[in-house]
Amino acid sequence: MVNALREQKVDEAPWTTQQTFLGIFLTLLPWVTLSILLTSSRGMALPTTPLPTKVDMTNAVITFILSVLVEGAFLIAPFYFANRALRFVAHRGGQVLRTLGFRSFRPASSLSWVVLLFLAFLVLNVLYQEVINTLHLHLQTNDQIILQESKRAPLTTYATLFAAVFIAPICEEIFFRGFVFAGLLRSMPLVWAIILSALLFAVAHADPGSFAVLFFIGLALALLRWRTRSLWPGILLHLLNNGVSALLIVLTMLGIARS
Repeated sequence: MVNALREQKVDEAPWTTQQTFLGIFLTLLPWVTLSILLTSSRGMALPTTPLPTKVDMTNAVITFILSVLVEGAFLIAPFYFANRALRFVAHRGGQVLRTLGFRSFRPASSLSWVVLLFLAFLVLNVLYQEVINTLHLHLQTNDQIILQESKRAPLTTYATLFAAVFIAPICEEIFFRGFVFAGLLRSMPLVWAIILSALLFAVAHADPGSFAVLFFIGLALALLRWRTRSLWPGILLHLLNNGVSALLIVLTMLGIARS
């Protein structure tokens, strides 16, 4: 009985709805502004001459460090509000992690959902690309921009992809599914919490060309978080999705695959 009550308490976010929206505002406003500025600068005409290896290596190190810092900004609001809400709880560190979703899960059923949703992502990407080609839509995704920049700075591109695969899934899952989704559930029905968290996830990427796909991915990750009651399956699914995208870019850079 005591364990059941503890689980029920852990499942409910201890931070308020107001704190959830404050965290969203303080995190996403600078993030989206920075993303728009970076996207605009990428759209400008840049030299096509490959960078010298030393310069590219320096840029790669700087890019990776900046990526870690920028992604790390997603952790500030979740850990601040979770720590504040649980400041009087014993063994607060472990409780904060559990409240944000770092808890055990059922491997068989959870991994089955991961595989099923991952396959759905693959099918969706193929169908989305077919729609773009059939309707001759002039949409450029962030993946295409990264691929273009890889011709000029391949080492910097590798650093960007490494951060996208191994850093972004952890930080973004903690923020969007551990903090935002859980906080929204305090004051709205499950369906609307899933939809709003997915919408914020898609908007945060500042990638209009992939907005529909990102929104679907956000829906799936929120559903997975609710279904498994853990962040770990979502982190794995997020990592797999980003990993496949990164792998395709690398294979194209090496001339093994075509863009």
